[in-house]
Amino acid sequence: MPNAWAYLALAVATEVAGLTAMKLSTESGGYAGHLVMYAAIALSYVFLARAVKTMSVGVAYAIWEGSGIALITLVSVLVFGHVLTLREMIGLAMAVAGILCVNAGEIHDDGAEAEAGDGRN
Repeated sequence: MPNAWAYLALAVATEVAGLTAMKLSTESGGYAGHLVMYAAIALSYVFLARAVKTMSVGVAYAIWEGSGIALITLVSVLVFGHVLTLREMIGLAMAVAGILCVNAGEIHDDGAEAEAGDGRN
């Protein structure tokens, strides 16, 4: 399972890199940024696919998508000077809370599956 988390972290990082390259390429007008964007996002899906081999797809996708949104928003604020509105901050907080709930539910489900597998009910 530790490899799944490493792959998931790489999936998030490459997604953020790809989206950052997309924003940079729109500002510069060059096509090299588009190539970097496509390559990074494709690589992100490869890493995500590796993560879901041993991890629940629901948990992996929730973490990948939610973390990606939070991190790209952070990049947007720190690198591109975007100012977050209160509504955006509340939305991000809700996304993080949702990720935590999905992840907590997965831990609970694993325990229930382990008990069922032991033959004890």
